[in-house]
Amino acid sequence: MSFLVATAFLVSGSIPANAANPGCIYTPTLDKTRAAPELSLGNFVTAKSWQWQPGSDAESASLSSLGAKVSVVSGNLRDITLGVLHMGIPRSQDLRVMTDSSPKTVAAINGDYFDGSGPWNAMVESGQVSYSPPGQTEVFGLTRKKVSEPYGYRSTGIMTIGTRKFALTGVNQLEPGPNSLVLYKSSFIRPVTPKGATTLLIKGGKLVKIYPKGATLSSKSGHVIQVKGTLAALAAKMKINSKVKFAIPVAPAYEERIAADTITTYGNVSSASNTLNIDSVNYTNLGPGATLFDSSFKDTPRAGRATLRIMPDATGKLIIKNIYKTGASIKVDNGGFIIQARSSLAASVANKFKVGDSVSVSRSYQAEGKSDFITAAGRGPRIVQGGKMIWICAQHNKEHRPRTAIGWNQDGQIWFVTSSRGLMAYDFGYRQGGSTSSQMAQWLLELGATDAILLDGGSSTALYIDHPEEGPRLKRIDIPDTSWVRDLANGFSIERKN
Repeated sequence: MSFLVATAFLVSGSIPANAANPGCIYTPTLDKTRAAPELSLGNFVTAKSWQWQPGSDAESASLSSLGAKVSVVSGNLRDITLGVLHMGIPRSQDLRVMTDSSPKTVAAINGDYFDGSGPWNAMVESGQVSYSPPGQTEVFGLTRKKVSEPYGYRSTGIMTIGTRKFALTGVNQLEPGPNSLVLYKSSFIRPVTPKGATTLLIKGGKLVKIYPKGATLSSKSGHVIQVKGTLAALAAKMKINSKVKFAIPVAPAYEERIAADTITTYGNVSSASNTLNIDSVNYTNLGPGATLFDSSFKDTPRAGRATLRIMPDATGKLIIKNIYKTGASIKVDNGGFIIQARSSLAASVANKFKVGDSVSVSRSYQAEGKSDFITAAGRGPRIVQGGKMIWICAQHNKEHRPRTAIGWNQDGQIWFVTSSRGLMAYDFGYRQGGSTSSQMAQWLLELGATDAILLDGGSSTALYIDHPEEGPRLKRIDIPDTSWVRDLANGFSIERKN
């Protein structure tokens, strides 16, 4: 039954031309006539693309006259995980080179907006802030979410109707995926369930009613099964009064999910008698207070008004080795830290430490939405939230450009999506073609995403896959692989779990 969690690239009919958002440009559907053959990349990850040719073909679809190609890679957190790619701060590098450092990578997409100082937003790796400018930053990534049955979770349970077995994909999920079979119990947090393509009502261990076109039912009416995607037609053919049994494992305490949030970094360096607060990590320009640098920073930090050099001793304790009371630009020792105090207040606190002091160094973040990130990096604005497009076209540029976005849903499905010209072109460093941001939002809704964000676009847009017939390096699919590339500050990856 593993096909139940594979990506569904089914087109569910045409999408209205943004009727609720009249400022948007019409969005053509991802119809079968324009689709290239789907590629299986292993671990139930798939890649697919749609192409509109330059000229009237693209113009009649309200796309760039230079042509448009929509490329999509999708997988599920049951089989893959989400990673962040970079070659150290503040270095920029070809995205394909970044993937070489991560052999589990199945697909990679460009990441955050950036400049010569590094990414615009924070990064979290293995649960710890690895980079952060001062203040609030917008991030997206993999979280550790505490499971609450009323709010739903992914499932590996089995439902048996008569003699036929079905793999459940979720329990009480608020937003089921496009190819799902979800059980709703009386514990569901809402009074009625979401609507599936087919709905089954089970009472007293028997299938008592089938809604072949789907229905929203009271969560107290019995066990409700909502089916979407490939199994909906089969579920509609089950026999009334068939016996139904469930074999559902105990709900996990936590599960991995995708989330977008706003975070603020904080931390400190503390001795027995002194504490210096930090407001940024590995940030080239230095924060307004004090900035922490560790050995993942590949350049020499700028000097602040005062500088602390911290190194571990033979027992692993962190010790103040040097204090530069007027600041110093020095590299970080392996396993050590450099603290650059930029403000006069932070410098006065830094200068209260003494050489030889034993210190502790902490860094963490506060997330507005309380997300517990395992891995995260910077993002652009949200374009889809709660199953609805939230991009206000009247407030934004409607230019057709290469775009990059990531979508996801509660079932753990994730979509890497790019729009580009799709063809080789001598464009002298300025990528053209592609789509509007609102068109990206509509395509993600069509694919089944309930939430989505934009990433850096234009010349940064890039999508690579571990092509099953080529290698050993990943192949670019948004435009021809021989096209010129732009060095990037970071990227996101879909990685094999095993």
